[in-house]
Amino acid sequence: MPNQNGELTPQELQDQFRTMSLQELSTEAIAIAQILETDDEEEDNLFEQLQQYLTDATQVKIDGYCWYQEMLKNEIEEWKTKKKTLSEMCDRLIEQKEKQLNSLKQNLLRLAELGIIDDYLMGHNKAIEIRTNSKPTVEVHKTEDVPKIYRQPQIQWTVDKQAIAQAHQVGKDVSAFATVTYGKQVRFKNAPRRKQKKNISNEQ
Repeated sequence: MPNQNGELTPQELQDQFRTMSLQELSTEAIAIAQILETDDEEEDNLFEQLQQYLTDATQVKIDGYCWYQEMLKNEIEEWKTKKKTLSEMCDRLIEQKEKQLNSLKQNLLRLAELGIIDDYLMGHNKAIEIRTNSKPTVEVHKTEDVPKIYRQPQIQWTVDKQAIAQAHQVGKDVSAFATVTYGKQVRFKNAPRRKQKKNISNEQ
């Protein structure tokens, strides 16, 4: 604390400098440097000491900035690692849930194929519809028997199943080299609203 004359001890002055921001320290350093440019030899030692305090406080502040920067970089890397781990975990969970959903659909398709359930099932609020896919599945018997028109030009040609499917859909016969079938799909949707029966009143 300042003495009766309002003066600070060197230690108190040094502590005060250390509480200043880097901007405040820079401003103080400029002011002291301007004072040192005068020829007042009596106060040279005092201002040189002040300048040393400012230099020390500034260096401490700079160290603090650097340590804070290192801490932030380390935290960023840690969060990147956590993000990667979390992303991998989410990918595994998504894959697991997709397999469960596919298994559910395949089970319903199998039950419908066996005639155990109908192609349209309606619950209280939801409905399940099993219908033919709009796009067919093409199974090629032998790739070497496929005409060139259905081969995609590549270094190593492949069968253009989409072209075969389109040809089949417009009525072209592709049975000599391919079997075209339509798979089923499962859709989950809202059930249509039932019409409510009118209440018959006993009042005539």
